[in-house]
Amino acid sequence: METKKKYIGLMDPNHYAFLRSLENLIAHIDPKIKIKNQNYDVVTERVKCKPYDVLNSGETHFDVIMNRGSHWNPHRNSLFTILSTKVHLIYNMFSFKTIDKNSGYGQMGGLGINIPPTWAIPQQDYSELDDPKIKVPIHKDLIFEDHELFNLQSIGETVGYPAFLKPQDGGGWVGVEKVINGEELQKAYDKSGEKPQNLQHGINYKEFVRSVGIGPQIMPMHYNADSKYSHDRYIRSEEKAIEHNFITEAEKKEIVQIIKIINAFYGWDHNSCEALISKDDDKIYVIDFANAYPDSDVISLHYYFPGVVKAMAKWLIYCAFNPRHEKFNFMGEWHKYFKVLEEANKKGLSYQEKLDKYEKLADDYFETKKFNEFCEEHLADFDTKALEFFSGEKFEAVLEEAVKRYFRVPDEVPEKMAHYKGLHRFWIHCEKTRLGIK
Repeated sequence: METKKKYIGLMDPNHYAFLRSLENLIAHIDPKIKIKNQNYDVVTERVKCKPYDVLNSGETHFDVIMNRGSHWNPHRNSLFTILSTKVHLIYNMFSFKTIDKNSGYGQMGGLGINIPPTWAIPQQDYSELDDPKIKVPIHKDLIFEDHELFNLQSIGETVGYPAFLKPQDGGGWVGVEKVINGEELQKAYDKSGEKPQNLQHGINYKEFVRSVGIGPQIMPMHYNADSKYSHDRYIRSEEKAIEHNFITEAEKKEIVQIIKIINAFYGWDHNSCEALISKDDDKIYVIDFANAYPDSDVISLHYYFPGVVKAMAKWLIYCAFNPRHEKFNFMGEWHKYFKVLEEANKKGLSYQEKLDKYEKLADDYFETKKFNEFCEEHLADFDTKALEFFSGEKFEAVLEEAVKRYFRVPDEVPEKMAHYKGLHRFWIHCEKTRLGIK
């Protein structure tokens, strides 16, 4: 019988190491999968940016597409939107474009997930309306007559200090200002410019956890928001780069449940979530969980990088054999969650009991049981082969190139190279220990 092929399309124009590691890992594993007496090979192919016939572009040979970054490229985004009814996309742009920070805060807070007090504030600066380059003049009086005067000081007192003023559409901590009183809040708002802002209460936290979710696979990582450079934020401290078991099993369970619930609710296959464990009440608060382009760079993730690549490879292979584009029904599943909420309110269910019920819905959406069974049956040697790849010359070459591309000052490259190779060797050691390999 002829062996057929399953095609995984890969598109990530910005993360050099992630794309190359992913395609090389799948090639190294070389999955041979048999379904109902039919043999399949799994291959990857990059999704090229090229002209396409708009009226005849609804077909594709891909069985699943990893779509990272198309929201920045209207040309790609339009094509993938057309293809979304024919092939599963990781991720689907529609939901990410529809859901922003505040709609997410409002809906998840409504379900009972802990969100710090947050107020959305209109933009401070409307000077762009006076821009003579605007072809159609906009009259300020038509805009401002629909605006209601507000007392910023009163909002600050309601939210509580310390607080963070940050752009509603922000990312990467750009434009974030910490304020500790009304005077600082006013100064920060006055210079905030043309972007609508959020004012969010600052949690006095004992642990900052950033988790990456890929399908039902959730990976919590310690995060140091105070690090001077973004590439050092997953380093635990100067004394100890990586710390295992930095949160309790109960805390880990709750964090995993929260991001799985959020991702299933919105239909997000690949997303990250930032959570703070409070010193004051031991509650877990989520502060950022709508990331259309989660950090997947070896330079920042280092030790955690192989785990993210492996999770994406397994989910892509699974989706290639289990098409999910027809399962994506944006907003169609929401009533199930609100039904749980209604039941919880009537019966007086605890917070944990609500999370357990929400998680069951999320596991149904991600087909968690079916996914685990697929991996056990068809990818039994996945971890061993992945360890071979990440211990080999091909990945070492990718890591070396990634370091050279990121650190442009020649004198610092040798030190950084040794740093990242050391972190990776530690991952190899831990993985061998986990797998029982000497």
